[in-house]
Amino acid sequence: MSGETLDEPAPIPDYELEQRFPERHDLSADDRDRLRDEHGRIRTYFLLNPGRFKKLQRWLNQAQMGYTYDVYLERVTGYALIAGAVGLFLGTVLSLQLFVFGGWEALGVTSTALQTGGSALLVALTVGLFAGGAFATGYYYPASRASSRERQIDVLLPHAIVYMYALSHGGMNAFEVMKEMAEAEDVYGEVAQEFDTIVRDVELFGNDLFSALRDARSATPSENFEQFVDDLISVLDSGSEFATFLEDEAETYMNRAQDEQEGFLETLSILAEIFIVAFVAAPLFLIVVLLVISLLGGQALLQVVFLVYAGLPLGMLGFLAAVDILAKPYAESTETLELDREEVRAEPTDRVTSDSDYEEYERHKERAQRREKLRNPIAQIKKRNPLLSLVLTVPAAVVCVGALVATGNAPVSLEGLYDAPVRGTIALFVLPFLIASVPLTLLYESGRRRKQRISERFPDTLNILSSANQMGIRLVESLNLVARWSEGVLAEELRKVRNDIAWNEDVERALLEFANRLRVPQVTRTMKLIAKGNRSSSDLSQIISIAAQDTRNRHQIERQRRSQMGAYTAIVIIGVLVFLGVIAVLDIAYLGRIAQLEAVESAPEQASGPGAALGSVANLRIGLYRAVFFHSVLIQGIGSGLLAGKLAENEVLGGLKYSIVLVILSTIVFLVI
Repeated sequence: MSGETLDEPAPIPDYELEQRFPERHDLSADDRDRLRDEHGRIRTYFLLNPGRFKKLQRWLNQAQMGYTYDVYLERVTGYALIAGAVGLFLGTVLSLQLFVFGGWEALGVTSTALQTGGSALLVALTVGLFAGGAFATGYYYPASRASSRERQIDVLLPHAIVYMYALSHGGMNAFEVMKEMAEAEDVYGEVAQEFDTIVRDVELFGNDLFSALRDARSATPSENFEQFVDDLISVLDSGSEFATFLEDEAETYMNRAQDEQEGFLETLSILAEIFIVAFVAAPLFLIVVLLVISLLGGQALLQVVFLVYAGLPLGMLGFLAAVDILAKPYAESTETLELDREEVRAEPTDRVTSDSDYEEYERHKERAQRREKLRNPIAQIKKRNPLLSLVLTVPAAVVCVGALVATGNAPVSLEGLYDAPVRGTIALFVLPFLIASVPLTLLYESGRRRKQRISERFPDTLNILSSANQMGIRLVESLNLVARWSEGVLAEELRKVRNDIAWNEDVERALLEFANRLRVPQVTRTMKLIAKGNRSSSDLSQIISIAAQDTRNRHQIERQRRSQMGAYTAIVIIGVLVFLGVIAVLDIAYLGRIAQLEAVESAPEQASGPGAALGSVANLRIGLYRAVFFHSVLIQGIGSGLLAGKLAENEVLGGLKYSIVLVILSTIVFLVI
């Protein structure tokens, strides 16, 4: 009936809405008892209040931790109870010490009732601090992990899209591309995990692709990935060209990655300025103030010792850890690739193994490999991990200290250290530090420069390969051409790839093994792209061109980072030099002058002169203060050097060279003064 109009539905009363969509589960007493018997009281409480923990469940999903909120909170509560028990023990011990050693009287509390109440309050505060801190840490940990995943996804997404574009260029359909992307976790990390959930929903749970994409869109912590999935759904739904879409998206998200890199660098610059204020200017100001208080007869030695030996190193470690967590998603850490089982070369046949000389051949090969490792252990350490050098250098440093102590050239007590603070510190710390750190930094810097040279030349190498392949030159001959043009390690490795392909006719495995031998993250990702792209497309020149562009983009981002952070690295180093200069002036102008006054006071013929009065006012332990000054400069130099390396190269070991130089410079200054 066209003339009739439909009446608007009557509004649903609030009480009926609450019944239909309750904020909490309204269960009978019997149901609640069954839940408590099955899950326990703690988990049942969380199960009956789901509305309060929606945000936590979302964090858990985004972090891919595999827990429901009730199970996770039950575990967190258990850890909080354990932490509360530890706090109860420590609070009780501290309260008893205050009673036994007269701490309350020293604080001016003489009433027994007040002392008892204060002890109870102290225990309660300790328990609350430990238990509440543990629960809060556990509660917000999924949010922190989801945030870290978000940054990693945003950083890797442009390169992952390029990888997908290279696969789709050869004609792979969308789901096949996603499946290959899901299997590339060794290179694309969290992005591959996001696609793995999509593939799992389709293959394991039987969902259609669009439903799996929508579920992944809802669960991802990254807005960039969410937008990419939205666009992907639209393209697949409309039947548009998949490869063209990925090509456009790769450029779009690469521009976004550069913008995010600029924001990250601005954050690092702010952190560098905060470091200068908090760990250079502020400690220097406090040291000067405390020294003046000591000169005026006050008791400030304990505060100085706490500041130098606890506050400064712990604060620097915490700051360095915070910068490392912030910068971790921007660090390229993939150096090796996993080889699929089907890519493993076949084992020797029975005909080969049954030969009478086969076992002798295998033993000869093993002996040759052992001799090679023993002949050049430094090369083996450099190839695997420079930190392995500490296995040799740390015992050498310990032996050095033992020899110095045995010969009487190193103090064995604190009083001996205070009598000769500079010489004693050099023997007990500076020399062992240099013995352990110099070989490590030499090996690390050698490897870093090698990787940097390869990374700089690699885009040009790829361009030559692409051009040669476009002209119809086979890959083996192209590699031979590039090997003749290149030099050093890259040329040698390219010849190995050429021979590997010529002998075994397995391009994909040869390229992956090439990446594993070089152990350069940029090369690793590129070889993964070329190897998998070559499987799906016969147009190898286009695949190599795509890889070259991706490599060039990443190299440009890294170069921009180094150029912008170079200035702040210099600021951090200059801050340490200023700290060293002021401490040296304090040592000369104050400690040196006080030592002269004490020498005058100790002379019998001048015991009644004006120097005696001044010496009695300046009753300081000169050796102790000089040791504290020297140690503060050493701690400052090591911590600031490591931070400078983290800022400049996103590697803590990259700052070890700055730490070594600053330690040597500080030692020379204190030897001179």
